[in-house]
Amino acid sequence: MRLAAVYLPKGVLQHLFGKDHEGLTLNLGGLNNYEIIDNNEAIEIKIVSENENFISDFWGSNISNISAIVGRNGIGKTSILRALHSTGDKKKKNVFYLFEEKEESWYYYNELETKTISTDLEIKEINSNALSSVKQYYTPIVDIEQINTLSQLGIVSNGEENLGKLYNKQLIQDVILLNDPVKDTLKTIYPDFPEYTELEIKITQHRKFDFKNVYATANLGSQDRVTVLKTYIESDISDLEEGKWKGLIGNDFIKQNILERYINIINSSGLNSMFDQLWAQGKYGHDLGNDKLHGDSDFMQNFEVTLFTYFVLDATFPQTPFQGTTGNFQSIIDKDSFEEIFDAFFDLYMLSIYGIVRDDIESKLERVSIKDYDKIKEIINEDRHKKWTQQGFKSSDAVELMLRYLDRFKAFFDLYTYLRKSISENQFEIKEDSLIYKLEDHNEKDFYDLIELYNKVLGETNNFVYPLDLLTIRSTYSLSSGEKALLNFFARINNRINKLNSSGQSIFNYYLLLLDEPELGYHPVWKRKFVDAITKSIPVLFAKLNPNRNLLDTESKEFNDLKTQIIFTTHDPLTLSDIPINNVTFIDKNVDTNKSFIVNHNEDVDLATFGANVHDLLAHSFFLENGFMGEYAEGMIKSLINYLTNENSDSENPVMQFEWNKMNALKFINTVDEPFIKERLTNLFDEKYLLNDKQALLDKRDEIDARLNEIEDEED
Repeated sequence: MRLAAVYLPKGVLQHLFGKDHEGLTLNLGGLNNYEIIDNNEAIEIKIVSENENFISDFWGSNISNISAIVGRNGIGKTSILRALHSTGDKKKKNVFYLFEEKEESWYYYNELETKTISTDLEIKEINSNALSSVKQYYTPIVDIEQINTLSQLGIVSNGEENLGKLYNKQLIQDVILLNDPVKDTLKTIYPDFPEYTELEIKITQHRKFDFKNVYATANLGSQDRVTVLKTYIESDISDLEEGKWKGLIGNDFIKQNILERYINIINSSGLNSMFDQLWAQGKYGHDLGNDKLHGDSDFMQNFEVTLFTYFVLDATFPQTPFQGTTGNFQSIIDKDSFEEIFDAFFDLYMLSIYGIVRDDIESKLERVSIKDYDKIKEIINEDRHKKWTQQGFKSSDAVELMLRYLDRFKAFFDLYTYLRKSISENQFEIKEDSLIYKLEDHNEKDFYDLIELYNKVLGETNNFVYPLDLLTIRSTYSLSSGEKALLNFFARINNRINKLNSSGQSIFNYYLLLLDEPELGYHPVWKRKFVDAITKSIPVLFAKLNPNRNLLDTESKEFNDLKTQIIFTTHDPLTLSDIPINNVTFIDKNVDTNKSFIVNHNEDVDLATFGANVHDLLAHSFFLENGFMGEYAEGMIKSLINYLTNENSDSENPVMQFEWNKMNALKFINTVDEPFIKERLTNLFDEKYLLNDKQALLDKRDEIDARLNEIEDEED
């Protein structure tokens, strides 16, 4: 099975080819070259010519074809690839697909309006939605428009994913691949395949200043105690006038619910003072410097102080008539254990949202503890049916907020409990302030569970005052950006294959990989190896799938070996030199109209690709229009030439206006490494300074005479 041509209908990519552009046929290097035309009555398909250089199984028995889309940056390569992706793109484009099967069998898949097919070919239609399932799109860039599972964004992505969650998602995919036996096969194919053997998990180090600065520069956590007290008094007066406390007023009520609260406010110095009180606790002390949040000797203590700092930071609550009376902050942090402090913060949040419901929780359960999550949730939900409104606030809104904070604290507590359990059961290796996960020694599920719990925390804290950054997870061996890119590419494909295997869905005998600049970030050595690597490794990865459905015949029970086809975009000549020219789609742009067009490479492209010299490819306008030299160096050389030849530069380029003198010119010439250019500049320098300077000529003569004497002495 081989996708041989694609038809892009009239006007489908107006931003590239113009508002009323004609339909375009992309030939991908199949058995023939085709022309596809939509004449409003029928879709015509005809063979234009035979691809004389087509070789069956050229890419191996498991890859039906590899094609490339080439053009300069911004010319439309990605847009075309996304049009082929079609159903997996938020900006869906309807196109027409023509497939070849063996030598004299053709199939088509039509996303255009239903039309008659006009052709001399013996052709059948693919009627199922299978094609949307077999197309897999990959991009190394996080692209919110791409919702296929090879992207790091999910099928229901709205583009608002936390970057931390995206990083963790990729990390898990990497670890899954590195724990998979298929990795060993990849290593035989790709000897320098990047990998790491262990990951270090630490509590992210923060500056104390960054937390305190939130309140120093914003109208939050006011340091003005008079203003805070005034707000509470005005709220209490309003409650009295509305009769909210009718039947409750008494000495004990006034003392415990009103006067003590006022005293606490007066004694408070604002939220920043709470940070100081927390950090002054002896168990959180360290010797790394006054502005460091935690030390480097105890992982769980670092976790505790960082978590509680975030709790303080987020403890800014709007004044509502549903709030209860909050206690003194010092009474929270003076508690003995982590769980007691944690529950005290939890209680503070519950009180600050809906005091009556919080009191109901304490009355029924005799405590307010996150360990009673399920029972607390039931009690909160009991208040859902009440439709109270006071001072413009709805009780239903307070209930929803309580449930939100309940889930947030539960996520934090689950993570804490898991970390404690991991340490006590030696699920990870302990190394002072770090947990070490060793791929060969530790159970991968333990690591996956940790990431899942941490991602849940990240999901519950999207609206934190200060973005949550609690765990730092990195390999102890630092991978380069190119190594990460290569590992990520294979990890994402492997992840997709694993999902297909476990989904219970149909597994087809053909898959189409659409790769958008997959070698982006690679070292040139890896770019040179890329096509060779995918021809050998992609079949190994897809061999984990057992096809149970034929793309063409859903009732067939006999399947050929699974085949993959690859179409990728690139602007790198090292990669392109592995692709036959008939498999390359060239895109160029008209400088007058600023519109792109598909180039007929049989007639209009004076360019060889397969096995071509990379320097010849680079010299072509599809890659470099103005030679191989960097523009800064070129500008400086031109500027020096103008100076040495006494010509004035009309260029507005600051480089061309460089103020030269004899010494700078000589130093610059010595810097130039290209022999021909250096010799030319030296000649111009001599003409300007040497040939018109008698003393310089005499000095030069003396130098020559001295050198001649040295040679004569050597000969003697």
